[in-house]
Amino acid sequence: MSLNTILEIISVIFGILYLTLMIRENIWCWIFGILASAITVYLYVHVTLYLEAGLNIYYILAGFYGWTYWYQHQNKEAISGKTNVPIRTWKLGNHVIAIVTSGILSVVLGIIMHQYTDSERPYIDATITVFSFVATYMEARKVLSTWHYWFLLNAASIFLQIDRGLYFFAILSVFYTIMSVYGFKRWKKTLISQSA
Repeated sequence: MSLNTILEIISVIFGILYLTLMIRENIWCWIFGILASAITVYLYVHVTLYLEAGLNIYYILAGFYGWTYWYQHQNKEAISGKTNVPIRTWKLGNHVIAIVTSGILSVVLGIIMHQYTDSERPYIDATITVFSFVATYMEARKVLSTWHYWFLLNAASIFLQIDRGLYFFAILSVFYTIMSVYGFKRWKKTLISQSA
């Protein structure tokens, strides 16, 4: 088994821990997310998915932001690590702005990557990358509809990862896609209980 395959498996394990803890609103999710992303940066550069590598650098930074933001709202008495950051919703206008802006940036970035790099799938890579920036911000701020974004992004990532021979990452993306439905339901339940 090659070093890259071993690293991919380790990153997948950390990714599963990250998502499981994120769904449970546990602050420790951010540590596993940071570790998974650090390994993933190396692997994506190795298979010329440069924007995905850059996205994972952003995930590392967002992980530190998420950790800090959630830590400031953590229930200090809770051993579970659960935070007191409330689940939020976005108005339609926020989504329109996010989708239109991200769509335009995806096309521009795709063109740049197509013309100036050897990226194999520049437009898909650009779209997943740009929209993932938005979804990660929403996740850190605990916006309920982040799960809708992640469902679509993870489903799209499956193709990209299989295309580049990252089969363990593709399996992880299948898991993430399915768990996005569960994450939405769990956070929605929390949102309803907040309002009660």
